[in-house]
Amino acid sequence: MKKLLLIVCLFVATTGYSQSNPFQKKFPVIDRYIDSLMKEWNIPGLALCIVYKDQVVYAKGYGYRDIDNKLLVDDHTLFPIASNTKLFTATAACMLAEEKLLSLDQPARHYMPALRFANEELNARVTLRDMLSHRTGLPRYDGIWIASSLTRKETVEKTMRMLPQLGFREGYIYNNMMFAAAGAVLETVTGMRWEELTREKIFAPLHMTTTCFSNEDMIKTGNFAFSYFEPDSTRSLRKVTHVAQSEGLGPAGTIKSNIEDMSHWMIALLNDGRYRNTQVIPAAAIRETLVPANIADKEGKWEELSHSLYGLGRTVQTYKGYKIAGHTGSIDGYYSNLTFIPSEHLAVFMVHNSVPAGNIRPVMAFPVIDRLLGLASTPWSERYRKDYLDSKTAAAKRKDSIAAAQVPDTRPSHALSDYAGKYTNAVYGEVTIELDGNGQLLFSFRGNQGSPLRHYHYDYFVTDEAGSGRPEFRLQFLTNPKGSIDRFSMQPYSDPAVEFVK
Repeated sequence: MKKLLLIVCLFVATTGYSQSNPFQKKFPVIDRYIDSLMKEWNIPGLALCIVYKDQVVYAKGYGYRDIDNKLLVDDHTLFPIASNTKLFTATAACMLAEEKLLSLDQPARHYMPALRFANEELNARVTLRDMLSHRTGLPRYDGIWIASSLTRKETVEKTMRMLPQLGFREGYIYNNMMFAAAGAVLETVTGMRWEELTREKIFAPLHMTTTCFSNEDMIKTGNFAFSYFEPDSTRSLRKVTHVAQSEGLGPAGTIKSNIEDMSHWMIALLNDGRYRNTQVIPAAAIRETLVPANIADKEGKWEELSHSLYGLGRTVQTYKGYKIAGHTGSIDGYYSNLTFIPSEHLAVFMVHNSVPAGNIRPVMAFPVIDRLLGLASTPWSERYRKDYLDSKTAAAKRKDSIAAAQVPDTRPSHALSDYAGKYTNAVYGEVTIELDGNGQLLFSFRGNQGSPLRHYHYDYFVTDEAGSGRPEFRLQFLTNPKGSIDRFSMQPYSDPAVEFVK
């Protein structure tokens, strides 16, 4: 692999490519697409890797990993790959199945008796295949792990409090918690932490030497990307500081990698588990991840794409007549897309660090594929830009409607000091509300530490997070029969509203 440093205005990158491949003439066109994508979607930094057969044909970093210090993205820059972690977990499970250490279709509690679900049917029937294909019928409950200090064991123990939304195997509900629990099952079977198992089974034999699991280890390398959001309508960018990722999430989304290491993973997956003439992963294990177990998309929004099926840790569908397999990732302002076109022996991986551009992550690799395969161009960016702008308009209308519903000139029913205290919920943990010396209520919940709590009306309060990038919360305080404030109702992140008791 030969590395070149290209500097074109503010468009700077490192490039690696093979001297002999059928796509050489396509790369300048792909560069122009990436350049336009970054400008349109306000992306500071992006990395792209293309693998053909058993070689990297293109690996390039674009733009900045750190805007303030003008540090550039290169092929060793680490980004969180978020839910593209799931295929590593699913592959490890399939490898253990090939070794006869477990069965994907045996009830998971056979291997981990401590795993508990909300009812006896789930206890008796849920398998690793169910957990790895999102068909348990359990809703997401992402509020359990987001910005949580819970250990993986403590996180997985919350599974018993997750109430079904669908019948068992009745449909598809994307569920990070089930991947975290599946990882805990693998830990019980092997006696190794999921991180150790993944490193031993996959990272080490694939020479993924820089890939890691924690933000701390990523930062220690010195070559990592910050992520950015737009705090207002000026298109100015600010660093994301609210960290949703937690150790408990682990098997569902904590891997951080770069295009150098990811290319090794891509080569192995394209070549039935072989890397550098060594069978690193059993071919049968890789094939197992591609077996459809659930219908992930019943709507079929775009005519270029078929309905998608979910295997184990990745979706399978057709794109313009080609079978593709892939997955996306999204966490803390980082977004990734890993797409395979098996019949053409091609794989494309893209990752960037822009919150606004998270909206285009499901399709951002398709224009690259179109150019590589000489397919008709589809205006993916325009379509998703329209959806994004429509969603912003809808959000503004919702905000206006909330403001319009505010009843003016009301007062809280109690003195502000009566709202202060520690409140707990069995699923989501503890919220602390304090009254500071200036008479301001401060709200602390995971990443929202000391957020001002603004009176909305009556006994409703709202956290004031203007321009911070942190999530906002709305609290409705409630009283007991004696008239004392003893609890409040709140929606933890995107989960349904629940009560926290004083």
